[in-house]
Amino acid sequence: MTPIKKEKIFYGWIIVFASIIVTSVGIGVYASTNTVFIKPICDSLGFSRGEFTLHRTIITLVGAFLMPLYAILLRKFKIKQILLISAVFLSITTFSYSFASQLWHFYVIAAINGLFLNGAHFMIVGVLVSRWFIDKKGFATGLAYCGSGIGGAIMTPIAGQMVESMGWQWSFRALAIIGLTLLLPIVVLLIKESPESIGLKPYRNENLSKNEDTQQIDISGITFKQALKNSTFWLLAIAFFFISILASGPMTHTIPFLTDIGYPLTFATSIFSFLMILLTIGKIGLGMVFDRFGALLGSVFVGICCITFPLLAMFAASPVIPWLYAMFFGLATVGFTVPVTVLVTKYFGSKDFATIFSVLSMITTFGSSIAVPFMGIIYDNNNSYDIAWILLFIFAIISTFCLISAYFTSRKLIKKTVTTQTTN
Repeated sequence: MTPIKKEKIFYGWIIVFASIIVTSVGIGVYASTNTVFIKPICDSLGFSRGEFTLHRTIITLVGAFLMPLYAILLRKFKIKQILLISAVFLSITTFSYSFASQLWHFYVIAAINGLFLNGAHFMIVGVLVSRWFIDKKGFATGLAYCGSGIGGAIMTPIAGQMVESMGWQWSFRALAIIGLTLLLPIVVLLIKESPESIGLKPYRNENLSKNEDTQQIDISGITFKQALKNSTFWLLAIAFFFISILASGPMTHTIPFLTDIGYPLTFATSIFSFLMILLTIGKIGLGMVFDRFGALLGSVFVGICCITFPLLAMFAASPVIPWLYAMFFGLATVGFTVPVTVLVTKYFGSKDFATIFSVLSMITTFGSSIAVPFMGIIYDNNNSYDIAWILLFIFAIISTFCLISAYFTSRKLIKKTVTTQTTN
């Protein structure tokens, strides 16, 4: 009797595991924990919270402007090299915060941090996963991205306890060491540039049918210049810009909003924790939605979540509504991470993925950078978030329209490109 041959695990899933660690550290350790340092540093050094938190804006904007540069670096250097250099410098800048005593110290360190932000962030992970998966790309990407939520959920309370027990200076030093200790062995031992580099091919499921909705540009794809000339690119750019505002602004203002309308802080923080759980689960679930139901229904799902949560916020005085708000908001927040990777590959192929992805990511980052002060200014001028929710509802409708329109314009792009590739 012939023994049954056991199939080896496709190495792409090891890449996904490594990517979870990268996003857990690059975002969860080095970024999400920042919230626990705001009050102790401001109290210790006499900064206002507005002055101090400006260093996060500096990091975000520097990182956004450099995204296209990283697309160029990815064509000249290995992902492993970029990850290693970024891991070292992100650790150094985190360690350096512990010696800062003036605002400008934090600003300078933040600018240096921004230089290496993208090297251990969604962009690098998105490029890496896209090389390893053709089918199940949405699920793999969502799984890889969920590390940011896992890292933040685990390390934020730990960082808070460290600040209370050893002070903010030693806490920065501890986080720097923890982050580097976790990242270095993962990057050195597990990261492989592509399936071809170890004699494999990207993951394909031969049982998947090639229907109209699953049809996509093959791996050669189109160039960034060609994408710029197509309306699909600009529709996606508008959609993800507004989705990033929808996701980033309420993320900071949810707890103040709930306490403003009469809920106790303990209830508000419970809602926020539930929101973070849904965000983490949503990154996996949304990837599966795109894989199982395709780009159109996936886009509709994102749109429904984006439209629903601002509406729910307007009626949040009812105790049940905040839980529903957290559910839809948590899922909507995933809308400017996983879909970018999935739709860029589906609509434009992998030929110039890094450049197209980086430019769209840069646009979403600009949206994120203005979202928090946008909601804050509205509250300051009106002593209420009501106008903000109305505007976010309008933004959600615009982004949904653009996402759905991008699907239909991409059909023409895909048919034209496939015809050209077949002819050539």
